[in-house]
Amino acid sequence: MADRRDRDFFWFATVWSGEGFVLAKVNVVDLRADRILLSREYVAAGALTSGQTRMAVAGFALGWRPAGALGRWSIDAPVPGSGRLQLSLTPVQPYVLNGPHGIVQEGPGAASAYYSDPRLAARGTLVIDGRTSRISGQGWFDHQWGNFATNSASWHWNWFACQFQDGSDLMLYQFITPAGRPTGVQSGTFVSPRGTVTHPRRFTVAPLRPAIRPAGAIGTYPLRWRLEVPSAHVDVTLRSRARHQFIPNQYIPGFWEGAAAITSGAPGACIVESTRETASSF
Repeated sequence: MADRRDRDFFWFATVWSGEGFVLAKVNVVDLRADRILLSREYVAAGALTSGQTRMAVAGFALGWRPAGALGRWSIDAPVPGSGRLQLSLTPVQPYVLNGPHGIVQEGPGAASAYYSDPRLAARGTLVIDGRTSRISGQGWFDHQWGNFATNSASWHWNWFACQFQDGSDLMLYQFITPAGRPTGVQSGTFVSPRGTVTHPRRFTVAPLRPAIRPAGAIGTYPLRWRLEVPSAHVDVTLRSRARHQFIPNQYIPGFWEGAAAITSGAPGACIVESTRETASSF
């Protein structure tokens, strides 16, 4: 997320690698205007290799380089109409493993490797429609890999990432059916203000009204949630900061990825990711 006096952005950038292709996606939402400013896919033939620190896909580039104690990430994405998104992302706390030894369960006999950095200082610029906006804010980094294409249990999920003002961080995931019902496979990572990492498995994720079916979506997506994690003493209610945060895609199923405000419980900010779309195009 990134803030400016007259504009408040939520940005999402990712790279997927499949069999014979690499796909990147950039999405930028103007939260105050409640509209998607940019939604673009970049696709190229090929595959990522072990140890690769720079990924270039049809003009989009995501890279890591040694700098300071934890390195520095950068994003450079061309935008239609001579625009550009350029970001520098500096980790401000150590990376954490999600799940025991960095392995999380997806379903019967299925697992993936997964680690995160819950806080990165973000700076950069967004040039769009001839207007330049300077960006400063806070980011969240995820890296996950596994054989998702052959594991139908991993095609639908709810995912939450919260950065609390007391310095603690929370990530929760649960796999769901296409109708949105939990499958029972879930876990999370909680980082205390002192940096202690635990992996809660017992928690409650409750969708609340209202919900919407975005344009181009098959599924219905809640605009409010309640998260209860007893072991971390977390009980928060979230509300989406904009209604237009569903990301349609051409090559993979669309999904909801958006900023959420905490309206009850410990102060902070959260990200909600959810997908209930048809997975046949994986």
